Amino acid sequence: MTNRLIFICLIFIVAGSLVYGLSGQSHQFSENQCIDCHYDSNNDPSNFQPTIDRTCNSCHLQLENKKSHPSGVLPTMAIPKDMPLVEGKLACVTCHYAHPKEDIIFFETKHNYLRRQVKGVYFCIECHKIDDKGHIVFENVHIGSYKVTNQNTRIDKMSLECIECHDRHMKAPVSSLGAGLWKHFKKEFNHSIGTSYKQVQMRKMRDYKPSHMLNKELRLFNDNIGCGTCHNIYSKNKNMLVIDNRGSKLCLSCHIK
Repeated sequence: MTNRLIFICLIFIVAGSLVYGLSGQSHQFSENQCIDCHYDSNNDPSNFQPTIDRTCNSCHLQLENKKSHPSGVLPTMAIPKDMPLVEGKLACVTCHYAHPKEDIIFFETKHNYLRRQVKGVYFCIECHKIDDKGHIVFENVHIGSYKVTNQNTRIDKMSLECIECHDRHMKAPVSSLGAGLWKHFKKEFNHSIGTSYKQVQMRKMRDYKPSHMLNKELRLFNDNIGCGTCHNIYSKNKNMLVIDNRGSKLCLSCHIK
């Protein structure tokens, strides 16, 4: 085998390993890695290192901006005992477990290692309350409504996860939703989700800035507007806005008025 062929094979092996690792399918660890997550994995495996989220992110870099729930924060409600906190705060291991079990490994790898065999709203209600009408009560979180306007399109995964929980009328998880409008608080349905920003800007060039002029904090999803365009669950700004909206700074990042 020539040196060139060996080099090409090595590239494929490394690339394959990276993809496999990022997909969440390679949760196999050596004994010397235990200390990365546990203080004492033998005698007290539930006592996690405060840096455990950083350890998770070291492999799942591509997922960091796609999380649908914050970590490293103090919960405002009771958390089930089998969903561990790290120094009293929510962490990746609160909702996910890393070590596969032989009897349910198929479920784990296909459902992101969640600690329950359910996803979406049904997973959220493990911690969040439900009122007498069957609606989820979110402490310190606003609730609105979503109206689909184009059934032939699909919104991004992050927006879908946001809407599943924040829409007061959403009673069960859904696999997909078409593009539509989001209703903030008691206002009218006033913001597009799943709509191409470029197409909107081309139709109304006097009203919208070109996409290349947008603040870098405003993300588009395959050129489409999503919940993550204006919000970031890790933001310290009011309402988790990606940038402070004083003086309508966020709104004026896109709108020309």
